Amino acid sequence: MHSESRYRQSDEAAAGGILVLDPETGMILDMNPVLLKMLNYSSADLLGKTMWEIALPKHEDACRRAFQELLEKGYVRCDDLPLIAKGGLLVSMEVTGRVYERKGGKLVQCNVRKIAVEEAIAPKLQIQPAQEVEAVGQIAGGLAHDLNNLLGVILGNCEILERQTALPEEIRKMVLEIHNAGASAKSLSQRLLAFSRGQAVQRVAVDLDETVRRTEGVLRRLAGDAIELITVPGGGLGSINADPSQLEQVLMNLTTNARDAMPEGGKILIETSNVEIDQSYTKEHSSMRPGRYVLLSVSDTGAGMNQETQSRIFEPFFTTKPFGQGTGLGLATVSSIVERSGGTISVRSQPGSGTTFQIFFPCTGRAPRAIEPAKAAPVRGGGETILLVDDAGTLRKLIRRLLEDGGYTVLDSGDPAVALCIAQEHPGPIPLLITDVVLPGMSGSEVAAGVIKNRPETRVLYVSGFNDESIVPLLVPGHSYAFLKKPFTQDELLKKVRQLLDSSIKIPARPLH
Repeated sequence: MHSESRYRQSDEAAAGGILVLDPETGMILDMNPVLLKMLNYSSADLLGKTMWEIALPKHEDACRRAFQELLEKGYVRCDDLPLIAKGGLLVSMEVTGRVYERKGGKLVQCNVRKIAVEEAIAPKLQIQPAQEVEAVGQIAGGLAHDLNNLLGVILGNCEILERQTALPEEIRKMVLEIHNAGASAKSLSQRLLAFSRGQAVQRVAVDLDETVRRTEGVLRRLAGDAIELITVPGGGLGSINADPSQLEQVLMNLTTNARDAMPEGGKILIETSNVEIDQSYTKEHSSMRPGRYVLLSVSDTGAGMNQETQSRIFEPFFTTKPFGQGTGLGLATVSSIVERSGGTISVRSQPGSGTTFQIFFPCTGRAPRAIEPAKAAPVRGGGETILLVDDAGTLRKLIRRLLEDGGYTVLDSGDPAVALCIAQEHPGPIPLLITDVVLPGMSGSEVAAGVIKNRPETRVLYVSGFNDESIVPLLVPGHSYAFLKKPFTQDELLKKVRQLLDSSIKIPARPLH
């Protein structure tokens, strides 16, 4: 992302840092290494944030106004903008912003020059909680990885059992209960990854009504039979810039939260509409600026909340549920996703009068991406040989069985060195390698490099409980590969394998989604 050729060249740009912003939301899309060095951040620290999130709190409104002026006039200059560097340092910056026309829309580029650096005690105290949350997020991401390996075994074996026609009905019901519990745990894992910011994000122009329609069946199952779920689409909505899968996560988390507030049953109302925010409204809501928004409203007839509870509901791990019955991650995840989509979220509630969550997403001028129906694809193998490498023994045995049931011949090992020996000594072709990314003593990419050295025709499918965005830096540049996130179903595995084997062209050196 950070090639200098992507930026406008000028003497000013060459001497300092560069930030590329989304003109719709102000979120940081890209930056150059000079800027990262100035603030001692990594690109992951800044991507998805806005300039006002790294400015001193007392300068936040001024920063928002400067961005609005930049959009209106096409140019803005700030002679002294204090930004908080990693570690608590206060760095004074001279920032020049311009709006550029490009194919498909506009782009905001800010050229940044450091003026002064001073020790800042107050900012250090302000960012300490954020650093603690980041550390907790890293732990959550690791837990999700381990959980995904276990869930792969649980859900995969449930799939196999459910296909047994001679299974007694009582046993079949028990297997279904296990499968449902595993699916709920998978949802929890997704929450952990979203909270840890370990979930791959792909923002596109989205029709929110279409997302609600596509998710409605899942939401009704989540709500349960005792709760009436009503959807009221606004129709003709403006498109928003968001990750469709994360929008679905928002809807599921809010539905789950509403369901838990109504143990005796009730109603959940999901509404969407276009709204116009004017200057008077933004005076009371400084996080928003005037313009067109799409409003998502989720209401319930549950117990409601007092003011003290409302003030803490978006805190990670805060929950009012009894110990062991709630993680406290659901609404924290919602808040994080909404923030990274450039939106704002608010709550209205009173004890005994239910709760309403309102989310405002900025409209984008782009047409929503059409979601194509899944194409039927042959998933049966023709006896091709696959080398499988995964140190999780139980999961590896399961994956082997899923592949063999799908018509493939499988060679497998949990030891990377042994796997390389198998690849070297096997007399026939090995058209595909499936390997975990993190292995003992050797990475999955090193295994791939060793196999491809002697078998350049072999394609590689990486699997991991982490997401593809977080593991890409571990892979060897230039290797052709695809990626599949654990836990996966047999259908997902066989389709991905078939996609790789049937491709007549060289697979690009990036994940195939």
